[in-house]
Amino acid sequence: MSPPSQNPLAKIVAFLSSFGLATVVLALLLLITFLGTLEQAEYGLVASQARYFESFFVDRIDIGACLRALAIVDLGRFTLPLYILPGGYTLMAILFVNMFLGGIIRIRKSPKTIGVIISHFAILLMIAAGAVSYHFAIEGNMSLREGETSDEFLSFHDRVIEIEKVQADDKAKRSVLVIDESQYEDLGAGKGRTFTHESLPFDLMITNWKQHAQPKRDREGTRGDVIDGYFIQEVSPVDESGSALADEQLASACVAIVKDKKGGEEQKGILWEFAAAPWTVTVGGDKYLISLVHRTYRLPFAIKLDKTEEEKHPGTRMARRFTSWVTKLEGGREEKRVITMNEPVRSEGYAVFQSTFSSGEGEGNGVKSSGFMIVENPSDHWPLISCIIVAEGLLLHFLMMLGRFLKVNEWLFAAGVMFALNAAFGLAMWKLL
Repeated sequence: MSPPSQNPLAKIVAFLSSFGLATVVLALLLLITFLGTLEQAEYGLVASQARYFESFFVDRIDIGACLRALAIVDLGRFTLPLYILPGGYTLMAILFVNMFLGGIIRIRKSPKTIGVIISHFAILLMIAAGAVSYHFAIEGNMSLREGETSDEFLSFHDRVIEIEKVQADDKAKRSVLVIDESQYEDLGAGKGRTFTHESLPFDLMITNWKQHAQPKRDREGTRGDVIDGYFIQEVSPVDESGSALADEQLASACVAIVKDKKGGEEQKGILWEFAAAPWTVTVGGDKYLISLVHRTYRLPFAIKLDKTEEEKHPGTRMARRFTSWVTKLEGGREEKRVITMNEPVRSEGYAVFQSTFSSGEGEGNGVKSSGFMIVENPSDHWPLISCIIVAEGLLLHFLMMLGRFLKVNEWLFAAGVMFALNAAFGLAMWKLL
């Protein structure tokens, strides 16, 4: 008699939790890490990370760039479209499911496997930390000159349209209306959307949105989409060599149409991210500033840059370390802190990293300045916690195996040694801090 066949659900679970699937996923992760590292030499970190590690599928592989990075042969611009290769996001999601089903649900539960189960749980926590960081972390930049103080930073990637009424009194409180990028990023050529607010005497229509663009003068005078002699031209996100441009080098643009709610008069303008000044419109005797900018976030504390220095490698002009001495201002309290490239300041869920330095010579004023990368990441400490849990789980598993080998009570032996090691580690950290 033939054995009863497994039901389809059991077969799916068995496949998703199999060692074979885990091996394939890990091999593909190794492959995209290798390819992404090679392409990084020409395309930069941000572009390679987006293509290989933050994507569902890898859209293409630049074979020529990879071979040049390996110093094998120069084939020029030889690109292989490959939409079937899963990206890092997809592979990590599959690995999460595989480890959850195989390392937590289906694994044999016994004293012999408790350490392995703990370690698997910690790795799942680390993968989850990456997903939380990708979807919910906020990253931005703050630039300060020596002596300046600020509690605001600009997002790297989130763009908004701001509408601000010009106040007659300079001391009056600012009131800015913000339209998030998600509400107009789908408005390409021929599409438009009208935004209205009870406090505004006009409606604002956004149309002809382009992610990478710049205004260009219509010299021939033959185009039908010209506003004040200019039209929006889409630009390539890569330079002449084929290397992807950094996000901060690219700008978005769109057409804005202001329509008076009472009279119906219309005013048209182009909003460009790199514009020197906001678009100014006058409606009902009041002036309004409309601009396309990066979103501004406010910190729960302020930072004052007291002093900043650049340290170079001996005998070279290559930077070795940027260091900033700052004062953290919060609730009337002042706290002196030091920020370097690998030692951020952490407070209130935010991390402040040293990212850039300027001696002021290029600006001609000689005033030094520092650029800080600000990160608000809900899962900031999850990787550290997961590493500690992994170490504890593997240590427990090793000590229990050693206890069985020594023919002593494995639970008492493992618990005693782990307590002693953790107490010693905690005492050492207390002394150091």
